[in-house]
Amino acid sequence: MKKVFLLAMLFAATVCNAQVVLWDGTDKEVGSDGGFWNRADPTVVEEDGNKIMKFTLKANPGGWNDEHHNAALPVGDVDFKALRRLTMRLKMTDAHNVLVQLEGKDGAYNAERIAWYNGGDGWQVMVYEFAAGPDNEKVTDNGNNVLAIWPFEKTPQGEGKTFYVDDIKFEGTMVNGKGILACADNSLTGEVKVTGVIGKGTYQCTWDGDWHPEAYDDYALLAKKLASTATVLDVSEAGRWDEDWTAIQTKCPGIVIRTDATGIANVAKSQEQTANSQYFNLAGQRVAHPAKGLYIVNGKKVIVK
Repeated sequence: MKKVFLLAMLFAATVCNAQVVLWDGTDKEVGSDGGFWNRADPTVVEEDGNKIMKFTLKANPGGWNDEHHNAALPVGDVDFKALRRLTMRLKMTDAHNVLVQLEGKDGAYNAERIAWYNGGDGWQVMVYEFAAGPDNEKVTDNGNNVLAIWPFEKTPQGEGKTFYVDDIKFEGTMVNGKGILACADNSLTGEVKVTGVIGKGTYQCTWDGDWHPEAYDDYALLAKKLASTATVLDVSEAGRWDEDWTAIQTKCPGIVIRTDATGIANVAKSQEQTANSQYFNLAGQRVAHPAKGLYIVNGKKVIVK
């Protein structure tokens, strides 16, 4: 299988109802209700004062050969009809394709997506889109209840090696408190309030052993859901990047789009900031003492470890 770079932009949800958090270091620890399964020696460790998950790949003599070549945890209350984009932070030494799979009960569809990790033992935000591809509607079938993470795909590679994960979320564009995928086409009229994240980008995925370029465009999707009679689009509390309102303005002539400083023009590659830098979350709120996560600093999106 070809190795390719993931081209999707980084993003994060802005408010709690714009995402379902599977792991953020604050709960769902090993052995707790909804915690990680006992695969690959799951261990809660600290890094710079933050809790993260550490896994060690190993063989499993006498059992399922690949049981400890992946990490797994329940997906909780995810509504796959509304949210199907997965993000997580991951780090390990090797550069490799990292596969994630939604596993289900008997008869459920087990959907897979793959993204490329650059290696070097540094944190990277991985993006997996389950709302695109020929199998995307199958993901909404009842029964998907576990997320499995395979750092070396479904292979026996990597025995004895460790990898780390954090900030695992399903997130996306929310309209009036509901995931946009659950909204009917041409159904949003009058004043429409948008939270969560709005962006566009490309990524790679596979379903037949070869790579296929895919693209997501939350602006075009939002335009599809708006009725031509929509008058106001309030995106002031939504994290945004690569803004493109063309489709919306064409469909809804005269619509007022309310924005503010949370628009994201690009992603900062460096985390070095000046002493006077101010941190804002993606809801546009200033944060005096930022915890780990994604923030807007000096007009750019940065990761705080």
